[in-house]
Amino acid sequence: MNKLSDEQIDLKEWEKEDNEVSEISQSTFNKDNQLRVIRTNQDYNLDYLNQSIGKTIILGPHYQRRSRWSRNQKSLLIESFLLNIPVPPIFLFEKEGYHEYEVVDGRQRLEAISDFFENRFKLRNLEHFAYLNGKRYNDLEQQEQRLLMRRTISATVLLAESKGFDKLDIRMLLFDRLNTGGVKLNAQELRNAIFSGSFNNFIETLSNNSIYRKVWGIPNPNEISDDKEKEKLKRRLKNNPLYKSMMDCELVLRIFGLREAYFDAVDGSMKQILNFTMKKYQNISVEKKLEFTDLFEGSITGIYDILGEDFIKNPILTPPKKARNIYDSLMVAYGLIDKNKLKTPAIIKNNLLKVLQDGENYEKIITKGNSVDNIKFRIDKAIEIFTQDI
Repeated sequence: MNKLSDEQIDLKEWEKEDNEVSEISQSTFNKDNQLRVIRTNQDYNLDYLNQSIGKTIILGPHYQRRSRWSRNQKSLLIESFLLNIPVPPIFLFEKEGYHEYEVVDGRQRLEAISDFFENRFKLRNLEHFAYLNGKRYNDLEQQEQRLLMRRTISATVLLAESKGFDKLDIRMLLFDRLNTGGVKLNAQELRNAIFSGSFNNFIETLSNNSIYRKVWGIPNPNEISDDKEKEKLKRRLKNNPLYKSMMDCELVLRIFGLREAYFDAVDGSMKQILNFTMKKYQNISVEKKLEFTDLFEGSITGIYDILGEDFIKNPILTPPKKARNIYDSLMVAYGLIDKNKLKTPAIIKNNLLKVLQDGENYEKIITKGNSVDNIKFRIDKAIEIFTQDI
């Protein structure tokens, strides 16, 4: 068994924490809510699918995960079609009244089909059709092309009829329950799929901030001018656990989500808070983006100047470990305080240590810090850390 990195272990722990629900939150499901999913099954030949992608079959929105199939995986899929081996079905969500279909599960398979038919990659490492290695679709004999065009893949088409459910909530439910693409989508990958729009793009842009990437250890190819070094960093970025899982975007989103909770706009688990925030600002205005940019960049720069790049680490642990609850508490608090009241860096560092050395504080901030009451508590404590002698 491969040993997981600290970052990967954290991601598993973080997902569990974010699903913990505040005691006073109420379920959105009740007996008056009704959801019925109608489904039909159909076989589509590959030629039809290729012609429909981007027209009636929509691969977007700015889809889910950053890890994409390799050329080997795409090639093996094409070989499976040539061998007429059954391929897992795709799931399509029919947009009511639009005669369009959004891909719920199977995007990577459809992308591989489209990419090959459009000559975007050469086949490689085929075992049973080894003589086709190195060939694009246009290089195949006509008989082989016709064979591929006639091959089929099964599709389950879903149409949701509902009462008392938000349409976005239905889509999130379907994506969450039906996606089978090898690795289950995490919460931020689901948000990325469901809440596409200007806010989704905006938080991804903020995640490119150089200081932000430095403190979280995310490679930043944009800072390198040498082409070879830039390519090396791009490969490292692609494999970075935070970037690959879109946790870099979620860590930005947390700042705005915690502000919503702090000002009593939302209640529930951290997952529910972040979903609410994505939905609320899905089509964020230009003015709000400017406000949020100043807030985020001003906070990350200000705290970095005071505490250095280790400000997101829990100083109580040996060795110190990156802690989201310290990061987001300090970030939100910094955006709320009067900067004229800031204490010296030495006092602020000492205050942070004193606060976390208190057992009750530690439990509310670190151990059980994601209920709305504890979120407010740790932000208030962070305000004290910046502005008071503790």
